[in-house]
Amino acid sequence: MDLHNLLEQASQLASSQLLAVAAVAIALGSLLYLLVDALSYRRVAELHVPLENDEAAEVLQAEMYIPTGQVPKDKIPCYDPSTMQFLGYTKAMTPAEVHQVVAEAQEAAKVWRTSSFQQRRLLLKVLLKYIITHQEDICRVSARDSGKTPLEAVLGEIVVTAEKLNWLIREGEAVLKPSKRRAGVMAFYKSARVEYVPVGVVGAIVPWNWPFHNIINPISAAVMAGNAIVVKVSEHASWCIGFYSRIIDAALAAAGAPPSLVKFVTGYGDAGHALVTGGVDKVVFVGSTEVGKKVMVAAAEHLTPITLELGGKDAFMICDDADINQVVPIAIKAAFLNCGQNCASGERFIVQRKVYDQFVKQVVDVASTMRQGPTLGSGPMDAGAMCMPGAVNKIQQLIDDAVSKGAKVLVGGKPGPAGVATIQQQQQQAAGTNGVNGALPPPSPARITCRAAEAAAPAAAGDANRVSTASAGQFYPPTVVAGVTKDMDLYHEEVFGPVMTVIPFDTDEQAIAIANDCAFGLGSSVFSGNLKRARHIGQQLEAGMTSINDFNATYMCQGLPFGGVKYSGFGRFGGVEGLRALCIPKVGVLCYDFGCVLASVYVSCYWVCTCFL
Repeated sequence: MDLHNLLEQASQLASSQLLAVAAVAIALGSLLYLLVDALSYRRVAELHVPLENDEAAEVLQAEMYIPTGQVPKDKIPCYDPSTMQFLGYTKAMTPAEVHQVVAEAQEAAKVWRTSSFQQRRLLLKVLLKYIITHQEDICRVSARDSGKTPLEAVLGEIVVTAEKLNWLIREGEAVLKPSKRRAGVMAFYKSARVEYVPVGVVGAIVPWNWPFHNIINPISAAVMAGNAIVVKVSEHASWCIGFYSRIIDAALAAAGAPPSLVKFVTGYGDAGHALVTGGVDKVVFVGSTEVGKKVMVAAAEHLTPITLELGGKDAFMICDDADINQVVPIAIKAAFLNCGQNCASGERFIVQRKVYDQFVKQVVDVASTMRQGPTLGSGPMDAGAMCMPGAVNKIQQLIDDAVSKGAKVLVGGKPGPAGVATIQQQQQQAAGTNGVNGALPPPSPARITCRAAEAAAPAAAGDANRVSTASAGQFYPPTVVAGVTKDMDLYHEEVFGPVMTVIPFDTDEQAIAIANDCAFGLGSSVFSGNLKRARHIGQQLEAGMTSINDFNATYMCQGLPFGGVKYSGFGRFGGVEGLRALCIPKVGVLCYDFGCVLASVYVSCYWVCTCFL
């Protein structure tokens, strides 16, 4: 064997050894990181927040509530929209009480603005630990107050909230540290930088669709930025704030933060107006475009800066080279998650004609098998209830208008829970009365639970009320509508409900035109087997966010800003942009003592070179 071969073998052996050493080093480093992270996690304080009986119970024994047009001015009636069981009253605060809350937050803000990033991270870590270890309680309370299924609550209340807190803990300090900027040619001898100073007190008005996430989202960002915050919760999801506020109070105490750093306001429109005009230094509003305009007018009185995240009617585009079998489950989630009660729900499904029939058939098959009913104590459900009173009637008006003008309802389209016949069949099968030894039908692809077989357990245990009580809630079934045209209200208005409108297209240019023919511009999705094609389409959509081959993936990435264009509002929350929007960008320039001499020499040389060379 010659020398060349020996050297080559030695080199290969050395390379293999280096790779092995590198692999071992990476493995040991990863284990060390996990160990340090675990030890750090154990050092975080554990909160003990007691639950009230109706917060802890899976099933309630309570009187029924019937919504009326008149509500008392000094209190808010609360009820489970999936059962209509009465939960009690929450105080409707007066404007004077709201102003007092803001004043208390202002005092806390003076203390917290000088807090260290270490203390701010500690507060968020305490919250994150409690959320992870008590997610079942958080989801149960959310489901009872808003009518969603428990697993939907896991997705929307726990997962994205944990992502938000994790991002702030890991990256918040780096985002908010002073940043250096170039001083420019003429001021080369100066030091320029931007500092991010807390605004003071943030006033947040949040909606009812995700009652836990919607409060933690602005709270976590505000306190990380060094602010106090007052959150006005929706009158349609006020019951749960009793439990959630106790969590916040316990976390503040554990982190050594001022007790008035985070305050809550419950009430109606006058309480929201009092918050906006009551001395807060920044307003964040999440809700409808109609109310957002009123908030903007109120904020203008004192020139209070404002972020508006308003309605949406997102386009969900499917090209003929997309894998329809993969797209359909995502489309079901986009349209029917939380019964479509999401600002970034997919509402307009724009499908290329070549795959239109295949897509429509599959989504109709899935939607027609989805189960809907009381979300707690009745076994797994695929869809819950409409939270707001009057929402069912509004959706029905849009459907009726569309049908009267030629649209065709392919499934759903009438008030009441979906899947009652399926539930009855399962009860019969569970009792062995259907001639097939009690076997359950195969689970639908739309199941939002991995234990669909448990659906028959209440029936087997003698739950005779399951079907009869299912119709008591504020239900609208998953609905698919075809033949929707521009002369229909359904084409233009945000539904905010479980309605999928399917519109065919022939060319990419036509699809883009349909998608942009909308007053809203929040999110969008494009599905194609050709990424270059999908990106090209996405770049031309008039929307604040676009997901390629996915739905609303932009929100799971909490390092990204969230917001829209047109009637979907302006400003951003989330990510670097959203966090810095809760601060005042204060500019500073430092001039050194010897700067004048250097400046004179430099300017003289500069003008000489400019004039004579």
